[in-house]
Amino acid sequence: MPAIKDKSSRSIQPVPQPESLRKLSFGTMTKKREEARASYPVLPDPNGQLAVMATRIIERTAQIEALDGVLALDKAELKTLATPFYFAQASGKVEVASSINVLSPAGEVLISFPNRYGRLESEAVLLPLLGEQTAQFFRQAFTLEIDSDKLPADNAQELLDQLQQLFARYHAAEALKVKEGIKPVPDFHTVRHTALTPQQNLALNQLCPIIAMIKTKARPKEGA
Repeated sequence: MPAIKDKSSRSIQPVPQPESLRKLSFGTMTKKREEARASYPVLPDPNGQLAVMATRIIERTAQIEALDGVLALDKAELKTLATPFYFAQASGKVEVASSINVLSPAGEVLISFPNRYGRLESEAVLLPLLGEQTAQFFRQAFTLEIDSDKLPADNAQELLDQLQQLFARYHAAEALKVKEGIKPVPDFHTVRHTALTPQQNLALNQLCPIIAMIKTKARPKEGA
């Protein structure tokens, strides 16, 4: 009769432990900290006074937000109406006032036209208006983004250490994402008033608008 092997006598094989997680070193690069969801203690409110104040704050915040929406519409309309005058009065000038003043019985409203512009996806919309002048007033602007999930693991650290080398050498071209656009040249905000007509500037502002701002200055009350 064959001997029966005792299963309990088998040696227990240790579970293999995984190697340490391979991590890339980012040197002195600033690391983004994950924001944990915080749990806050509740302030005691035995007589309900704090709850009344909190309710008042919530209700007034809602009123302010509603008023902000109406105010934003008024500001947008005022900027639209003021823009043609801004380009007309600035035409041909080297030194151009950065703002336009609007007077009212309640005070003054200042509409500022700073050197701030958005970014266009392509110069195609500019060519019909500016033609050969497009390159004089606008330039390409872009940022590069690296998708770490698409980097080859064996060379990822080396790629980070030698970022200036060509990514194609490591067959990681798909890891690069390009965000590009068209934006004005640095002196465009000043040169535009002497190089272009008010009509051209107004049409150009429809394509690449100035990020205008409005500030208010109330008149002091009598006797104050």
